[in-house]
Amino acid sequence: MTTLLIPLFNGKKIITKEFLYSVKKHSESLKEIVIIDDGSTDGSYKIFEEVKCKIIRNDKNLGFATSVNIGLKKVKSKYVCILNQDCVIPENWISNAEGFLNENKDTAAVSGLILDDSGKVDTAGHLLWSDWVCTERFSGMRISKIKKAQEVFGLSATAAIYRMSALKEAAVKSQIFDESFGSYLEDVDLNIRLRHLNWRSWLIPGEEAIHHRGSSGARKILKVRKNGTSNYLKIIFKNLSAKERMTASFFCAIGFFWGILKDPLATTFNPGDRLNLEEWRVVIANRRKCSEKRISKWICGFRLNPWRIKG
Repeated sequence: MTTLLIPLFNGKKIITKEFLYSVKKHSESLKEIVIIDDGSTDGSYKIFEEVKCKIIRNDKNLGFATSVNIGLKKVKSKYVCILNQDCVIPENWISNAEGFLNENKDTAAVSGLILDDSGKVDTAGHLLWSDWVCTERFSGMRISKIKKAQEVFGLSATAAIYRMSALKEAAVKSQIFDESFGSYLEDVDLNIRLRHLNWRSWLIPGEEAIHHRGSSGARKILKVRKNGTSNYLKIIFKNLSAKERMTASFFCAIGFFWGILKDPLATTFNPGDRLNLEEWRVVIANRRKCSEKRISKWICGFRLNPWRIKG
């Protein structure tokens, strides 16, 4: 019923024995495992040769969004679990999600609590702020186990199980993840499109996953940080109505000013191909079902407020 989809890039020194063991265990109960090797230069794909899986190799590095889209086109199952190469999920992670998705037909995405190596929260879903930046709930905190399901604005694609019909409905130009994003914030963009279509996302109880963040070093690269800023602008332009952009403009301006002070070299005001953005914007606006009032209830307040809530 579920396909496990793992985007892979130079993971030879990142992928742990624990991760590989977890994948092997899941291979016994899943419909299929698909590995997308995104132009790795270290022979990463060979790690999975002992696992019953389908390996797709890109000739060059295309980025997370494009690679995952390539894999999603191969998925024939009802659900798909997208899993980062540095995140270890427990044995019952996917089966718990399947049960929840089976019972909740209006749900697009499900995940469980994800911790970092120190036992603190890596992510417990996304929080939406008035400048339309999303942050991770309870990030860096130590909290008790999740005792009951909690609806969240959206989920990190680090480890999440999606309903394929919802992903296909949210696609634009046959792209589930916007391939112009490359990497970073592509999951936030998808979360907003799913919300526009009145799909829901939930964090559910169960054993926690561990995100080792072995792939996060790319965030130190200037080009990647500039790409993140550009992707944020795309999110604003594509997904917000004129009224929402006007409401958010003050907070966005403050956020950009803070960004200039914090990381001036990464600040950019260029969202990229404007024709492509306009095509996406028109499609998203024309099919939107969720009202501005309804989605505004998810906004937590001003992100740069030092007393802001954590979850």
